[in-house]
Amino acid sequence: MSGIPQIVDPSRLTPPVAAATSSSGPAVLADSVPVSAIALRLVSRGVQSLWARIVAANPAADSHPLLLSYDVHPTPDGPVLIEVNTNAGGILLAFESARQVNQCCADWEQDQLQERLLELFRRDLLGNDPEHTGTVAIVDDNLAEQPLLSEMQALATVMRTATQDVRVVDAAELSYHDGRLRYGDTAIDRVYWRSTDFVLADPKHAAVRRAVDEGTTTIAPAPEAYRAIADKTRFVEWSRQPELARDVVSGLSFRIAEAVPMGTRSIEDWYADRKDWVFKPASGYASRGVYVGKSISRQKLAELPRDSYLAQRYAPHPVLARDGVEWKYDVRFFADRGQIIGAAARVFQGQVVGLRKPGSGFAPIRVDTACCLIGALAEANRHA
Repeated sequence: MSGIPQIVDPSRLTPPVAAATSSSGPAVLADSVPVSAIALRLVSRGVQSLWARIVAANPAADSHPLLLSYDVHPTPDGPVLIEVNTNAGGILLAFESARQVNQCCADWEQDQLQERLLELFRRDLLGNDPEHTGTVAIVDDNLAEQPLLSEMQALATVMRTATQDVRVVDAAELSYHDGRLRYGDTAIDRVYWRSTDFVLADPKHAAVRRAVDEGTTTIAPAPEAYRAIADKTRFVEWSRQPELARDVVSGLSFRIAEAVPMGTRSIEDWYADRKDWVFKPASGYASRGVYVGKSISRQKLAELPRDSYLAQRYAPHPVLARDGVEWKYDVRFFADRGQIIGAAARVFQGQVVGLRKPGSGFAPIRVDTACCLIGALAEANRHA
């Protein structure tokens, strides 16, 4: 990751193989993105360090956070943390991308990665006794329009190895009656919440909110965990102590991108320095409402609600060349709290991350000479 030139030489990429794609949603790409072992160790140590800080500041972070992601931009000085999410999408795509470059143990690795994911789901949502798990619903809004619907369906299949009744449900089909959250007449005992209404504030989710408040339905990721971990205002606090890990030999470090409330400066000052910043809504998701400063107009900047926007120090996406075309990428590290369990690069074109353009998608990372992702992660965690 660190030390990678701004244009990755295509000769360093893996030989082309058939890319794995689904009928809908992001593709799994064949070409790998190189990541140095030093960078992976820095991220592994840094994620552990940040998680300790998060829990110390608010123990509610450990309340059913489920699957996290730490989104990182590689830079010549070391990786930079840009975002942390509690309802991270793409874990199975990351697992499948790892298969593309596994040279030693692809089937074994997939079994190990899936079991690690199941262990997390048992702890935060399913429990350890299938006979008492009840009915589990994977829930999102407007299911038919969700680019990761196929992944939700695949996750349901994974969960069925640990419990029997798992359904993928549109939030609009849920209701509260006879003292329970229900899908038709079926009581819902546990919800894997994929909606971007992270804290259940939308009136259309009142039935879910009531069942969770009454304790008749368990939900993960929990709203309390989102507030403690993924609310972007946390970055303002974290970036006051930006360095998460340092490699003394190379001088590279893993650091948090500086974040500042927009209300602390005038529009004139922000516009003068706009090329150094990215402007983000505090409660945004999936790059919605995000503006890269170098491309924002004075009028648009003035229209942003400064009391609910942050400015984050700009860390350019590195780029790689594929078939003579430049593509940007970042690296998403999936984690069980402070422990990385998977990773993949997100390859895209445009100002902000978007994976719908043909040719974009999740790409495997290749860590120096490691033959597989799980081995590279184990080595990084050992050093961490």
